[in-house]
Amino acid sequence: MRQHLDHSEGNKRKKIEIVQLWRCGSCKRVFTPAPAALRNKTYPLRIVLDAITLYALGYTLTDTAAKLRTRYGRSIARSTIATWIAEHHALMTYARLRKSGRRLFPPTQTIRSLKLYHRQVYKFQYHRAKLDLLRQGREHARFARLADFLEMIPLQCPHELFRDSERASQATLATLAAAHPIINHKENAAAAMAALVIPTIGNNRLRHEALQRFMLANDSTTLAVEIPIWLTPDEILELERQYGVLLRAPDALPDAAITGHIDFLQVRNGAVHILDYKPDARTNRPIGQLLIYALALTKRIPGLKLFDIKCAWFNEEQYCEFFPRTLLPVSRIDKTA
Repeated sequence: MRQHLDHSEGNKRKKIEIVQLWRCGSCKRVFTPAPAALRNKTYPLRIVLDAITLYALGYTLTDTAAKLRTRYGRSIARSTIATWIAEHHALMTYARLRKSGRRLFPPTQTIRSLKLYHRQVYKFQYHRAKLDLLRQGREHARFARLADFLEMIPLQCPHELFRDSERASQATLATLAAAHPIINHKENAAAAMAALVIPTIGNNRLRHEALQRFMLANDSTTLAVEIPIWLTPDEILELERQYGVLLRAPDALPDAAITGHIDFLQVRNGAVHILDYKPDARTNRPIGQLLIYALALTKRIPGLKLFDIKCAWFNEEQYCEFFPRTLLPVSRIDKTA
């Protein structure tokens, strides 16, 4: 159990910031919650990550330093920023695409954002350069319509469906109770990024958005975040008949739609990946929720098959992945449909 120290010794003053100290209830060791690689650094981790993100978006080292000076009132040398980038190159996989991305869009236009007022406010964002590069590449050219779907959301999202619909995150999917999906626990960059970013945000409500912003800018495979997804009543009935499952709760209205928002959407290794960040990933297994997301994507994107999709949930410590098709009867899945 972690406990605060007494106020008189609970903070450590650094050159630029004051950090909170914690004591382990078991070993009594005093520590700071920042990742080990960034302890004893001059600048706060949030500034380091902001600098990395600005550079990934396409800003030069000079422009990045100028923006940091405006935001934080600190003059940071370009060489210092370059050192930060070098230290974290393993997580900055977009670096290999950055030059091509800069030719397509200036930094201010690389990411498009749209606030969605769906019961609560969601910040849908997609990386414009990555979508264009997806279309231009050969490896994942067959997923070009996914890029089309993301770009059309600002115009085609049926916002009225999100007001009184069933929420995918609350789906029970009782008919899947007997299913035993094979869950693969993997090492993944998403968990490493979460371990780096989450400790920098003190407000739990803002942690999710901070992680999304960092991954969208720095990870080469993350195309979009907070993607609205929906199934109309007719589509729900069609899927239920096709796969022999009940997607809505037994007491749901027969004309209710199902809606949700995908945390992260990626394309890599020949598949579309749906990711959900769960702080309580050890006990919260959103298998039914992710299956609905996968089924909904096959309805929203022409040509996309369930066999093209992988689902995962993660936090700072683990990444759990499964194939949504394994939850459905094999005899009902058409590989070519």
